[in-house]
Amino acid sequence: MIIKAPEKHLTDQEFFSLIKFFDYIVEKKPIDDGEEKFSISDLTLGQEEAGHVFNRVFQSGQVCELTVDIDKGYKFDEQLEEVREEAKKKPKKEQEELVKIINKIKKGHAKLEEIGTVSWIWYEVYSHIRLTPSTYQIPPEIEKILRTEMDKYLECFINDKLDVGKKNYYRFEAQKKMLIQLIEEGKKIALYGNKFILRVRIDERGVAQKMPDFSIIQTAYALQKLGYLKVVSVWQDLEYPKKTFDNERTDYDKEPSRYISANLILEDIFVDEINNSYKKNNPSNIFEKFDAKRGVLKFAGKDIELSKKGKETDAVLLLKTLLKEKTSEWKHNDEILEDWGYNDEHQKRVPKNKVYFAGQKINNAVALKTQIEDFVECNTTKARINPKYRKVDE
Repeated sequence: MIIKAPEKHLTDQEFFSLIKFFDYIVEKKPIDDGEEKFSISDLTLGQEEAGHVFNRVFQSGQVCELTVDIDKGYKFDEQLEEVREEAKKKPKKEQEELVKIINKIKKGHAKLEEIGTVSWIWYEVYSHIRLTPSTYQIPPEIEKILRTEMDKYLECFINDKLDVGKKNYYRFEAQKKMLIQLIEEGKKIALYGNKFILRVRIDERGVAQKMPDFSIIQTAYALQKLGYLKVVSVWQDLEYPKKTFDNERTDYDKEPSRYISANLILEDIFVDEINNSYKKNNPSNIFEKFDAKRGVLKFAGKDIELSKKGKETDAVLLLKTLLKEKTSEWKHNDEILEDWGYNDEHQKRVPKNKVYFAGQKINNAVALKTQIEDFVECNTTKARINPKYRKVDE
């Protein structure tokens, strides 16, 4: 990314700017909220001056020879005239160059390098620039450099080879455990499956308030490199308080609460590791046995009745079928109904969502005794016993 010190541990604030720029310019990921262009504020995490963020990505943008559009916005013309006056104070050669850039900016377009030049007398110019990734054609050799440097940094992060300055950071395996902890505490997989958003409150420096040595963004991208997950996007959320005497109105004059959000898609290998972590931390919440004749499930130290007087209900039939599968593979409805004795013709006349409702009956019965609501994972097309509740050797 042309990281200035690739051997040094970046803060999440620094990494956020670089990886957002990389995702937009190199990976061509969609810009947040469906926009066509992005601004310096889109690369900002916490509360940081625009000039610092600009300088962080400037060298990368310079070697890519990026141009920017100008959003004239508030007080643009007034600022422009002030800058013209400031340019007159410079030596003639410098003045001519500045005037040329100022005229280009007035027309609505300039090179990123020219923005860097004029920013010495016009700090507010950063708020006016907009970058449009779809119009950029990065030379292959430059793209290779950017990818190699980002990859090298993440490799060092994973292997705990980064130097620290004035702040501690967890080693990578501890970082991964912290991310797993966030997922488990939020019951993300149980509630949303393998696609969800993680959200952590941060301070003005972009540091997680409750876990200051945890680098959530860098950990997510490192796990993506290892094939554990996909990072769809990361962004900052701001929540402003309500007005003191009017709870219906937002008070934008007060300091907002800041959050870092990450849209993630977990791969099966990571879900399995999270399930194993759950088993380690909750050894009693494991399937023990099922007495099909009595319709009684032994789970989490409880006897859970799925039928009265041993009646063969759909819940009993479903659990019997799912227990035949010794792996974490799903059983699809047609397989399940076939195991229940329904041929193809009979399956066409089966009540809609018969298997789904059987799964819900099991989960309701389990939840009443254990407060666990996801013993069976099921939707309208497939079902399985949640892998995190099965013994490792099953």
